[in-house]
This record gives sequence, structure tokens and C-alpha cells, in this order.
Amino acid sequence: MDDNHFFPSDTSPVARPPAAAAPTLRVTRGGASLRSVPADPFAPVALLYLAAPPDSKFYSFLQEGHRLVAVSPGILDAIDADLDLHGQRKKALRVADAQWNEAKGQRLPTIGIVPLTDVAAESLLLGVGRPRTAAYVVYLFLIGRGFYGGFKSAPATTLLLESVTLRVFLGNLGLELPGRSTLTELVNAVSSATREKILDAQLLVVLGEGWDDFKAMTADSTAVEGNVLWPTDSRLMVDLVARLCRRGARLKTLGLPNFAAPRTAKVLGAMSLLDREISLGSGRPQGARRRPYLYRKLLKKARRAAALLAPQIEQTQQALRALDVLPSQRVRAARLVEWLQTDLENLRQVVQNCEARVLRNEKVPMSEKVLSVSDPDVGYMAKGGRESVVGYKPSLARSGNGFVTGLIVPQGNASDSGQLVPIFEQVVRRTGVTPDTVSVDDGYSSAAGRTTILARGPKTVSISGSKGKKITPAADWDSEAYAVARDDRSAVESLMYTIKYGFDFGRVARRGLENVRAELLEKVLAYNFCRLATCRAAKAREESLAWAA
Repeated sequence: MDDNHFFPSDTSPVARPPAAAAPTLRVTRGGASLRSVPADPFAPVALLYLAAPPDSKFYSFLQEGHRLVAVSPGILDAIDADLDLHGQRKKALRVADAQWNEAKGQRLPTIGIVPLTDVAAESLLLGVGRPRTAAYVVYLFLIGRGFYGGFKSAPATTLLLESVTLRVFLGNLGLELPGRSTLTELVNAVSSATREKILDAQLLVVLGEGWDDFKAMTADSTAVEGNVLWPTDSRLMVDLVARLCRRGARLKTLGLPNFAAPRTAKVLGAMSLLDREISLGSGRPQGARRRPYLYRKLLKKARRAAALLAPQIEQTQQALRALDVLPSQRVRAARLVEWLQTDLENLRQVVQNCEARVLRNEKVPMSEKVLSVSDPDVGYMAKGGRESVVGYKPSLARSGNGFVTGLIVPQGNASDSGQLVPIFEQVVRRTGVTPDTVSVDDGYSSAAGRTTILARGPKTVSISGSKGKKITPAADWDSEAYAVARDDRSAVESLMYTIKYGFDFGRVARRGLENVRAELLEKVLAYNFCRLATCRAAKAREESLAWAA
């Protein structure tokens, strides 16, 4: 993975001073919590031999991450606040459970103990407990997840465990590598606002150190593959019924009666056989002829399954209202019942859409389609000459020197034209600089958007392509400034290639809009750190050559 992040191969080693004293720790909540940035987290560590971090791309990446948090320690405060809130919410459920148990032990138990809300959770004090992973470590693993592509994959886990750089880093903090599940939980507990704060701090460093003036902005969108199966009506119906049956069989563990599943299971088996026959007939003349017949049978079975499941879900909802269990268990039960109702609604929607599309040959609006069982926020992207994608279509803004200055991840396949003004405003807010030149392709064509941006100060707002030409005055379109802007727009294509194939930006492992936004933002942070390292190495080479001359 290290070899795919587009660093110069001849990066010069950075001189490191001898090992410094251990960083100052302040004891809080019964454990050691790193509240200040360590002076030298990469000093050699005594293992079987004196180990120093190798001069690798990952080492250069971590150096940039350390430099940022050293000048922006507020990042650690934000992460600590997120971890506090995460711990308080978990404690709120424990307190509510204790209240429930106490009430059960009274002769006249109180009625209707309500679980603590998030507002109440924020007021809880975290007492003495197991030492918590330091905010600095969580920060490093947050940006590292963008570099490695996630902690869940086996290759990433192996690299983390075998990384000498990480062993040296953690050794200087007197810490051991946390477990994978712990890392995932803590990194996921960091809020989107904190991730945004890290990106803002990155861009301030870029501007302050003179790596870019942010006077030029180009933007483009790209298709990102979601962590979903390719949607077909037959498969969606089978998967929804199967998941309803699976979840219905787990209700007893939460104090609710399990579904009576024998008849539904029989219907599901018949649906699976029909789905298999439809799939095997795809692309064959005989399969095309039998397709309507098979779908009629499948739809009949799907309606039968919905009819069997609906009263059981209603009974489960009634049982939930009378459920008297630990508040933490009730929260899980309520969530599961909500999922059951959503799956039943989606099953009915897929049946309705399939009848219209397959049997009546009607076009179903994309907004009414169910595209995934696991991720309700994905959209369908089909662009001429390219492979269709089910996932997301984020927009990225690029500065003149190749830094990502803006990221918008809309739900589904939103129109690019609606993202023109928001991406521009986000760039201005993050950088504090109004670009002189804004260049996008004709997918962002919007006469109102172009007028709005011009009123904010840019001298050139270029929208390429035939659509852009129609809304651009001829004098502007033919001017040298607009011709240069159209030529420079191709630079964003280089960014797209680098971030998609170097940082796995072209697909996501997480599901749901907010989770996908967080994952893509982590990859943007990793890309910008690598870009900083590349710029710094290039400057070092220039200075070395100038000194040699």
C-alpha cells in the first residue's frame, strides 16, 4: 500500500535528534491521556536493537500529520471532546440500566424509567476506569485509515501490525498498538465536524507555508462505488425477505417474541429458486421470453411474504410497547423493530416498481427506486462509454498546486449543477481566499450559479463544453483568460486519477451517507498530507541542487 501514494522515490532522509525525554502526560479519568503534542514521537526506540523508523512514504506521511497537530493542538481537544461524548453516551445507558435494576428491587417500583438522553449524557462525569487511548493516537490512526484504506481489510491490518514506523511512534509514547476493534470504535467516534477541522487546519498550513495561494480553483465530480451488490428487482425482493426472516429470528434475544417463520421460509425458498432462474436466463433469448412469466410468479410470492410478515411486525410493535427490560436492551429492540418496518416498506416498494417496470413496461423515477438492501443513500450513475456505478457522486475542488480544498458528498446521483455554488462557498470558507479563477466542466452549467459566483469576486468563472458556452458571453468565452481556464481544468482529472487509484477513493467500505462522507474525507486528508510531503521533498531537492551548484 505504501508504494501507491505517489511520493517521489528519492525522498531524502530527515535528520533526527537523539531520543528525547518521554512526553508529558496528564492523568485524567484514571488513565494516562496525552494532552500535549509529544516533542519527538519518532525518536529511536530500544527493541532487540535500536530501531529507527525507515525512510518510507508512510513515515513521511506521519511526519506531515505530526507537523499539523503540532501547530494546531486544538485538533486534539476536539478529538478528546468527541471521545468524552462517546464515553458519556455509553455511560448514560449504564446509568439507566442501574436505575432500572434499582427500581426493580424496590417494594413499590417506580414506573416508566426513561433512558437518559444525549443532553443528559453530556452532563455526566466520566470517573476512574480503564486508561483510554490518547487523542493523539486516535488522530494518527484516523488519518492513517485514509492512507491504508481501512482497518477491516486483512492487508491493512498486517501492515499496521508489521509497521516499524508505528512501533517506534507508539514506543516513544509508552503505548502498545490498540486492537483493531478498539481502533475502529474510537476512530468512528470522531465527529464529522472534527474531520472538517483537520482539513481546515491543513489548508491553513498550506497557505501559511506558501505551498499554494488558492487563487485558482477547479472542480469535478466522480462516481464512487458503494459497498453494495448490483441491484436487480428479483435479488432485492429475495434479500429483503431473507433479512426480515433473519432479524425476526433474533427478536427473542431482546425480549420480544420471534416470528413464526415456517410459512415465510417456504415462500422465501420458492422466491430464491425463481430469482436463480431469472439470473441464469439473463442474456439468453429463451430467458428473455420467460422473464415476464417468472417475474409474475416471483411477485406473487413476494406479495405473499409481505402479507405473512406484516401482522408479525405489528405484533412485534405491540410487544415493544409493553417491553420491560433494561433500557440499553430496549434501545436495541426499538432499533431492530424500526429496521423490520423499513424493510417491509422497501419490499412493498420494490414489488410496486417491478410490476410497473417489468410487467407494464413503465419507467420508474429514480427517486422511487430501492437500489440497495444495505445502503439506502446510494444512487445509480450511468455515463456514456463508462461502466455504470451504484454508489455516490462526490464533487472535489482542486487548488492550483494540487491540494483538495473542498469536498461535497450529496445523497445518490445529485446533479452537478446544484453543487457549483456550494463547492465554491466551501472553498472560500475553508481557505479564507476568494479564487480569481474558477473552472469546471459543463456538468456544472448553471446560469444562476455562474452569476452568483461572479458577484462574489472571481474574475473568471469558466464552464467548459457546449452547455457552458451557451451561458457564457461570447467576449468572455473567446478571451485569453477563459481559454487558459478551460485548458487548466484538465488538471482536476489528474487529481481524480491520483486520489482514486492511490487512495482508493473510487469505492467505499462504509454504508450510509454520513459514514461515506467521513470515509471519503479521511482519504482526502491522507491525499493532502502526501501532497504536502511531495512539495516539501521537491523543495529540499531544489535547495540541495542550488547548494551543490
